[in-house]
Amino acid sequence: MGGSSKPNEGLVLKYTVSFSAEARDETFKAYLWYKEEKSGLEKKFRENLRVKIESLKQNPKASSFVYKNVRSSRMKTFPYNILYTISNSNIQIIAVFHHSRNPKEWKKRK
Repeated sequence: MGGSSKPNEGLVLKYTVSFSAEARDETFKAYLWYKEEKSGLEKKFRENLRVKIESLKQNPKASSFVYKNVRSSRMKTFPYNILYTISNSNIQIIAVFHHSRNPKEWKKRK
């Protein structure tokens, strides 16, 4: 009586985040581009990305599937989508993808 009927009910899963080498490279290149474009803009980009990642950690399944098991979440302010997969409690970011690029490029990634 009074107990939960589901063994995991009420438990909050803590997600970790990892970046593929390609996603890390894309993020760094975008950071440097914004730094050259306007002083301080790179910090806004980094903060916007940090907020997006925290949002994904809170609710990673909120974003739609765009290809097989890959989900996509749009960054606010900046023209990038975060493409990722979920495996157990890990969010694997496979691309930080600018909207102007051909989407077929990230589909080749694992």
